[in-house]
Amino acid sequence: MTRVKPHVPAVLERDGNEAVTRVQLREILCREGLRGGRNDRLGPVLQELRTETTI
Repeated sequence: MTRVKPHVPAVLERDGNEAVTRVQLREILCREGLRGGRNDRLGPVLQELRTETTI
C-alpha cells in the first residue's frame, strides 16, 4: 500500500473526486505493476486510503 499512496492525490485531482474508487485503485496497481487487484483484497486497502485522504 505504501507504493500506492503517492499516486492517490494525482488521480483524485485528475478525476475530481474526494475519495479513491475501486477503478482508480486498480488503475494505479496496474500502472505500477503491483499485485493485489482482487476484489476481496481491495476493500480494506480502499478503506484505509479513504480514511487517510479524508482526515
